[in-house]
Amino acid sequence: MRNNNFALLRHLAAIGVLLRHSIHHLNINSGWIVDLNITKYLPGVSVFFIMSGFLLALTYNKNPNLQHYSKNRMVRIFPVLWISLFISVLTLYYFGFVEFNTKFFSWVLSQATIVQIYNIEMFRDFGVGVPNGSLWTIFVLLTFYILLPILFLIYRKSIWMIIVLFCVSFFFWIYDQTNSTTLFIDKLLHITIIPYLFIFIIGMGFYKYFNYLKKIFEDKFLFWLMIFIITEFVTDYLKYEPSILLYILRWILFSFMVFSFSFSFKHLSNLILKGKDYSYGIYIYHMLVINVFVQLDLYGEMKYFYYTILMTIFISILSWHFIEKPIVLWSKHKNSKN
Repeated sequence: MRNNNFALLRHLAAIGVLLRHSIHHLNINSGWIVDLNITKYLPGVSVFFIMSGFLLALTYNKNPNLQHYSKNRMVRIFPVLWISLFISVLTLYYFGFVEFNTKFFSWVLSQATIVQIYNIEMFRDFGVGVPNGSLWTIFVLLTFYILLPILFLIYRKSIWMIIVLFCVSFFFWIYDQTNSTTLFIDKLLHITIIPYLFIFIIGMGFYKYFNYLKKIFEDKFLFWLMIFIITEFVTDYLKYEPSILLYILRWILFSFMVFSFSFSFKHLSNLILKGKDYSYGIYIYHMLVINVFVQLDLYGEMKYFYYTILMTIFISILSWHFIEKPIVLWSKHKNSKN
C-alpha cells in the first residue's frame, strides 16, 4: 500500500478545481479547454473527499492517538491557511473593501479557525463576491477530521449505522445536485458535511476492504478510465435523465477509477513530483488570484485564463519551498524526538 499515486492524484484534483473556477469566474466561453470539458472528468472536490476518507482512515488506524492525530492535521492545514488569509486581508485593504469593525474581525476569526463558510456583505462587490470561496471545502474536511474517530467507533459498534449515514448523506447529495439552491437553507446545505459524508465513507470503505477490492482495481487504471469515459459519453449522447441508479453507477465507476489510478503505475508519482507537493497551494491560493483578475476586469479572454494558471502555480511553488516544506520537515523532526 506504500507505493501509490495519491500525491499525483491530489495535484490533478487541485488543477481540476483551478481549471473549473478559472473557466467559470473568468467567463471563458470558448476555446479548447471549454470544448474538451476536461473538468467534468476530473471533479477535484470529490477526489479530495474520497481520498481523505481513505488516507485519514489509514493514518488514524495506524495511530489512534487523538492528540497526535489532531496535531498532524492542524500543522499541515493551518499555517498556509493563515498566510492565505493574511494575503486576502491585504488584497481587500488595497482595493478598499476593509472596514475595521466587529463584522470584519469576526470574519477574520472564522477564517482562521474552522468556519470558513462564513462571509460578510462588506466583500460582496469584491471580485466574485467571496474573498476565497474555495475554502468551504476546508470547513468540510476539518469536520471530517473531527468525525473520523466517531465514525470508527460507530463502525465497531454497528456497520448498519454507517450504511444508514451513507444513505442519508447520498440522498441529500442528490437533492443538492437537483435543486436550484435559491433558498438560504439549500445554499447552507451545499457547504456543509451532510451531502458529502457518503463520499468520505466510500474512501473509508476502500481502506477497510482494501485487500478484497484491490484485485478489482489494482493496475487496471486504463480499464476503469475507459469504462468511466464511455459511460459518461453514452449518458450524455443519449441524454439520460438523472436517476438514483445512474448516480450509483457513476459513483461506483468514479470510485474504482480513482483508486485504480492511485494503485497503478505506482512509481509515477515519485517520478514526476520527486517529493514536492504543490497541490495545497494550488487549491488554497487560486481563488485569490482569480478574484484579483475579476476585480481588475481582466476576464473574458483566454490570455487571462493562462495568466491565472501560471500565477497560481508560481505562487504555489514558492509556498511549498519557503513555507510548507520547512513546516513539514520541522513537524517530522519534532515527532521523531517525541
